[in-house]
Amino acid sequence: MFVLSNAWRALMRSKGRTTLTAFITLAVTFGTVAGLAIVQENTTAHTTTYNSQKANMAIRPSAATWKKVSATDSATTKHYMTWSSYTDYASAIQTAGTTLDFTVTGTVPARVSGDLKALDGGSLGSASDDKTGGQLVWRAFWTKDAAKASDLGTFEIVDGKGLSYNNKSANPDTTGALVSEAFAKANNLKVGDTFKVATATSASDTAELKVRGIYKYTSESTVDNPVVAARNRENAIFTNYQTFSKAGLDPQYSNETASGWELPDLNVVFNVTDSATYDSLLKTLKKAKLPAKGYTISSPSLEAYTKSLEPLDTLAARAKTGVIVLLTVGGVLLLALVLLAAWTPKRNDEIGMALVSGVTRGRLGWQFMLEVFFATLPFYVIGLVGGAFAAKPIGAALISGHTTAVTSSLIWQMVWGGLGAILALAILAALRLAFFSAAKLFAADGDWGTVSEIETIEEADDEVAELGKAVTTTTTTSNDDAEAKA
Repeated sequence: MFVLSNAWRALMRSKGRTTLTAFITLAVTFGTVAGLAIVQENTTAHTTTYNSQKANMAIRPSAATWKKVSATDSATTKHYMTWSSYTDYASAIQTAGTTLDFTVTGTVPARVSGDLKALDGGSLGSASDDKTGGQLVWRAFWTKDAAKASDLGTFEIVDGKGLSYNNKSANPDTTGALVSEAFAKANNLKVGDTFKVATATSASDTAELKVRGIYKYTSESTVDNPVVAARNRENAIFTNYQTFSKAGLDPQYSNETASGWELPDLNVVFNVTDSATYDSLLKTLKKAKLPAKGYTISSPSLEAYTKSLEPLDTLAARAKTGVIVLLTVGGVLLLALVLLAAWTPKRNDEIGMALVSGVTRGRLGWQFMLEVFFATLPFYVIGLVGGAFAAKPIGAALISGHTTAVTSSLIWQMVWGGLGAILALAILAALRLAFFSAAKLFAADGDWGTVSEIETIEEADDEVAELGKAVTTTTTTSNDDAEAKA
């Protein structure tokens, strides 16, 4: 009880220093937990979460090949991937004993017909439809997954309903189409209205479509194909693949001699289970000497996931730097405060009086350790608990789509690391007693004087004693002489 009360009184004598120590402990602990939670999420996102992602695989012309494609030269469509090209990849995959399903997107230019008009924009300028194939983009999706992966940008239906992808239906929808909100407004189109578009190869070859839904984009375009990129993406008309085929826009499916604007830009995407399988397939295709020169293999889904991590990567890098700075600055400040509290010369009085009073160095050392524990441990616990609960909402506010919840492993890492640091500070404070010299028992600041003053007093006492002896001797001699004369 003596040690506890003395430790508490010592802290209360320096309330400012005690408060500052508590605040720094709280801030460092809270900030470290939140920062490490973000760093941990970033590590998990690049390893465990990445490995569990559903991957796909696309074979497309390389950037160098795309540069050879022109929006005003139909002959350059020879660089597109064809059904025959994809068959080579499918055969190599099957030979390796792997069976994959796939989805397809087909895209061709299209012309306006009748009163229909295209929106301005793009880089086609005043080039004729015969030279460009038209201002419109007709894009067909095999499945809903293909629509979600559209490089024109993700989109949502704002009126009507989406496309029907029932490829096994005996009576599939072969007229339904989606048009953009801007295109519908420019042409006064509503859900249920019909309109005609002409094919890129002939203005007289038209197809009648029915507005099934009206969409708007929810992300930016990532188109590589210059033919598509040259057009305003608001001019894109989306249909299912049955409608595309019925309009005769996929002639190469049965006729490999198709060329020019009648050759669709095919984008076949193989569905792969996970990133490990994707990596395995890359090795398989490499053995088959694929992809062919001028083409690349990629995984749009994994690339999209990796891109989504960019904000998290940036935040994690800042959090890591922040944690390092916080621990360094906070640690130095706490060390300075502990040293100031335990090793200040002003405590010589206290230590000296305690030792003279019979208090052992061990009990005093324990008192100094308790002072550190009282000023840090409760606030360390508060910071740890507060940081653990706050990390998730902080992460959600800074990086959407990622959870920065504190795991048990991080909690234990903080517990042992924090307790170890506090114990080290407490031991450092207790060492004050080990280095306290007995010669300083009465050398503290105050009324006790310094060591030199004490020595001076002792020398003066010796001189007085000597003088006393001399006086006594003189007096005794005088008395003896007087008695002899008498």
